[in-house]
Parts: sequence; C-alpha cells; structure tokens
Amino acid sequence: MTLRGTKGGAFLKFMWVMSIVALLIGVGGGLVLTLRAQQPPVSPELSFSPGTGPGVLLLEPASVAGADPFTAPVAVDLGLDPSLIALPPLSPDTLLTPHRRGSIADRLAAGEFGFDLVRRRDSGQSLTVGLLRTIAGDLLGLNGVLEDLEDSNGDGRDDDRTFTLRASDGSAVCITLGFERTLTVAQGIHIDPEDGAAAHGYSWDPLGPCSDPVSLIPSSAVLTGSTPGVYGGSPAGEVCDLGELIAGLTGSPQAGEGWATVQGIEVDQLEDFISALTPVVLMRDTVTTDFGWRSGELLPRQAVLQMGTAVLITEKGALAARCISGSPLRPPQPVPAAPTFEGTPWAGFVVDDIMEILPSDHSVAEFTLVDVATGGPVARKPGSEDARASLAGPLIPASG
Repeated sequence: MTLRGTKGGAFLKFMWVMSIVALLIGVGGGLVLTLRAQQPPVSPELSFSPGTGPGVLLLEPASVAGADPFTAPVAVDLGLDPSLIALPPLSPDTLLTPHRRGSIADRLAAGEFGFDLVRRRDSGQSLTVGLLRTIAGDLLGLNGVLEDLEDSNGDGRDDDRTFTLRASDGSAVCITLGFERTLTVAQGIHIDPEDGAAAHGYSWDPLGPCSDPVSLIPSSAVLTGSTPGVYGGSPAGEVCDLGELIAGLTGSPQAGEGWATVQGIEVDQLEDFISALTPVVLMRDTVTTDFGWRSGELLPRQAVLQMGTAVLITEKGALAARCISGSPLRPPQPVPAAPTFEGTPWAGFVVDDIMEILPSDHSVAEFTLVDVATGGPVARKPGSEDARASLAGPLIPASG
C-alpha cells in the first residue's frame, strides 16, 4: 500500500496505522509495525506481525534507554535520584467532583489572590493580562494557573474580562473582573443590569472553567498537561537537547520516517515540529504508548515511564517523545484492572499511583513546572521561545 506523495500522506498513513493498532489490540493481539524502505523513490510499506500481548506494561526506568531506541540519548543527567525529586505539595482536600463550591480553585479565588485583585482594582490599578499573570505567579505558585487570558486588540487588557483559574487538583472557576471602577463611576453605573452585581466587582462561577461551566471533571489519576505541577524542570538549563534529537533523526532517514509516521507529520516537518516541543520532567510514574525502532520496524508498546524521566511535550502538554531514547510517544491504551508488568519495578513503584496525562483542550501560554531540586514553581513558555541557553547537565551516556 503506497501512501507517500499524496497530500497529507503522512497523516493518512498514521491514521491507517493507528486504526489497525487499535483493531489488533482489541482482538487480543499485540503487534509490531514494520516499515521497509525500498530503492528510490522511497515508498514505505506497512505490515504487521505479532508482538507483546494485551494488558502488558513495560516498565521503563528514567535513566535507562532500554531496547530499540530511536537515537542516542538526548536527555541530561540531572544527578538526582528520582525518588528524591522535590514534589509539589499534595492537598488532602481534593474532592471527588472538584468543580463545585469548596474546591481548591474556589478557595484560591476567595483567598489572597482574589483579595489582591480587588485591592489593586480599588486603588485604580489597571489589571492588564501581564499583571494578572504576574500576580498569579506570585500568589498561586504551583497551586493554580490562569487560562483564557486573551488580548486580541492589543490594549493590554483581557478581551472579555473573564478568565479561568485552574487549581492543581484539576478544579476550575470562571473569574469575572467586571469593568474598571473609574469607568463605571464616570458613567454613573454602579449596578450591572444583567445580574444586579456591582459593575466594578470581582466575582467567580464555582462551576467553571469559563469555556465549559457545566462540565464535571473528576479529580483522579488522569490530569491534563496544563495542570500546574504535572511536569518538572530545572532553572539551571534544559533537560533535553532538541538539536541532538533533530540531528539523530535526520541522520537516519529510516528512523526519521518512522518517527514522523508516529506523530502524523511529514519527514520535512521534523525540525519545526521538534523545535516547538518543550523539555520537561515527569513528576509521577506515567503510562503512555512508547515506540521502539528495530531494523526498520516500529514497535509500539504500552509502557510506564518512571518519575524523573525527561520528556518532550506539545503546546497542549501532551507527551511527544522520551528523551533518553529519542522515542516518539502517543496516548496509551486503557490500562486493565490487573495489568502484567514486564521489567523490574523501581523503588517506590506503586501500581495505584500510575498517572495518565491527557492533552489540554487548549494551547498553553505558559507551563507552571516544578523545580525538581527545590519544589518551587518554574514558569516556562512552550517551545524554544523561553529556552535556557544551556543544558541542566551532561547528556546521559549512550550506554545508559
């Protein structure tokens, strides 16, 4: 079957491959995806053979590339025992359905953050988008992050004066700033005719986020990539070398073709795609679909990546690559109630603590990471825009 050379060929090929993957797993078989390059013009042919059976999770330690890597390691050695990585504080107040009054987001909105916004507003200070983000960084830290802040007309203020405050447990509220006090006083408007609230007031809907106020997202082992504290980083430098990953994949055309196929992109988009990814560190043992590369074969396998693993994520916080092996990552299959594990569990491994990180439903303007050394918040813009000039340590040796 030839898919190369057609418009969107790589994407169509990817969707075809994933459909077959899902079908085979569903009927009880694993698989190995084979990509054979022919003589020019190259026209990849995809075929399947038996692989690991369903319900088997491969345990992948943070500092070991494992079998069938795509490239030499591009992850740095942070010199930290994964079990000693500083974690953000865990709240005992996490609710089963956090989008309700009394959730962590609700308490943050009613606490020091809310008081500070009201104080600044009442003093006549303009709450610009930049100032709101600064206040959130200072007062919320790892406990919450602001979303939906948009300034399309360039006046510095949020377009609709509403934004979402999302807490570390996944709960969210929709905050309304109202109008500037000076404007309402000048116009003689003191009461909002829509709901009777003070036009210059600060209020919030405890059933947020603003984009979907009726949704109830349970607080569980499934978090999104925009949740504060889901990922870690190091202020000392980057945890993955994107340039080395690009060089490793472009230097091996077959591996590059396979990597691009998994991501649903064309080979000539590799550099731009990888350059837009953000290097971070996993703060929990995380389940994913990892891909190995063996003699022209793509080997998808359900895997658990150890806490402390350096990975690359998309602008929506989705897992895209494992840096120590250069392997592409995709969302996992559902984890069975009683999975079988292949490999040696690391110290502190607990089956019930395995996390799945879903992509956010929107592009993240700024990730709130955890400093893996101190546990404090680290603000990081996606991609290379906010990249540190150096790596946080030497690359992990290829011998692992």
